[in-house]
Amino acid sequence: MILVFLGTIFVASFLESRTRIPYTMMLVGLGIIISLATLLVNGFDQIKIDSNLIINFVIPPLIFEAMMRIDYKDFTRVKISVLLLSTIGVAITTIVVGLLLMYFLHLPFQLAFLFAALISPTDAAIVIKTFKMIKVPRLLSTIVEMESSFNDATGIIIFTAVAGIVFGAVPTFTNDAIGDFFATGINEKTQMNLDILREIGLFLLVSLGGVAVGLAIAIITNRLHSLMNNPFSEISLTITTVFGSAMVANAFGLSGLIAVATAGLYFGNVTMRKESSMSKEVRDTVSNFWDIAAFFANSLAFLYLGVTMNIVSIGQEMPLIILVFVVVLIGRALFTYPILALVNKFTTESVPLFWQNIIMIGGMRGAISVALVTSLPQSEMKTSLETITFGVVLLSLVIQYIVLSKYIKRVNAKFDDSIKV
Repeated sequence: MILVFLGTIFVASFLESRTRIPYTMMLVGLGIIISLATLLVNGFDQIKIDSNLIINFVIPPLIFEAMMRIDYKDFTRVKISVLLLSTIGVAITTIVVGLLLMYFLHLPFQLAFLFAALISPTDAAIVIKTFKMIKVPRLLSTIVEMESSFNDATGIIIFTAVAGIVFGAVPTFTNDAIGDFFATGINEKTQMNLDILREIGLFLLVSLGGVAVGLAIAIITNRLHSLMNNPFSEISLTITTVFGSAMVANAFGLSGLIAVATAGLYFGNVTMRKESSMSKEVRDTVSNFWDIAAFFANSLAFLYLGVTMNIVSIGQEMPLIILVFVVVLIGRALFTYPILALVNKFTTESVPLFWQNIIMIGGMRGAISVALVTSLPQSEMKTSLETITFGVVLLSLVIQYIVLSKYIKRVNAKFDDSIKV
């Protein structure tokens, strides 16, 4: 499996150098080819990859590396936009998409909102890589990258909360009740626990608790960095910071991804900038290491998307998938523009309309949505949800990336004259 992974990375890199197709799209395409080959060899048995691998081991390094590159001063200039988009925005998208799926597709309330919750967060791996390839103003990149990093965590929290509302308790994804629910379907007698205040309180606890854990671990490791001056030891310590933040936060029932994002922001703006904590030689080595780590994590995330997709099932359900994809885009548009309009009106932050268009189009779906849907117990209902989710993610990767690239080229001249946030 490792040889296949490394070989696929090499092939994708080689093909990118010979074509104009992005490396990330190459990985997804090669992953789909591997998936098709496996389907044919194994008699249509899909490759199974543990979703926890993505959530716990692939996404955290990507978020940490992205956050350590962000200037805290830039974040303070766009913090309201970022926080509203990554929290209220995800909640609004879940509500809008859920209602539209109920109205247009006549899905049961619970099922529509469970799907809406898992498809609402944009994906950090996709967005961060895309905005590294496409040249945009630093502040605009900060908004989109930080939104995607924080709303990964928000999406997981909301997905868990929606499952809690559906089942009357906050479950784990191996709970027998969930398996029974998806195995037997939803009927009119299904009851809901609509304790909204409790869910909001839980959301705040999980989010702010994640910030506290990430900050505490980052401060402790910052003191340890000041006692060292060895690149390999300090790289090991940063790895401990990333996975330690996630594991400790998760152990207390808090958001591991928010903890990692907080630790990354502190590490990049405090630890790496203080000579007393880290020398220039060590800083350069650590920075290069995380470049390489992010490259491999990104590669694994995109390959995971391709390998887990059953392209045959997606093709059979394409009309439905296209409709759901349009609904998801409508849901994103219905929160992006109103929220940023309010930010422009009532705060000192000012986000130009063409920046808003880029933020809206740049909200691509990816590995987080796939990981969430594959975390559900096996059933016919899960199979249907997987097909729709994979299809929406595939359309998001292809269509939104193409539209985003063309739109940025069209408005490129405006960037120099754009309103500063």
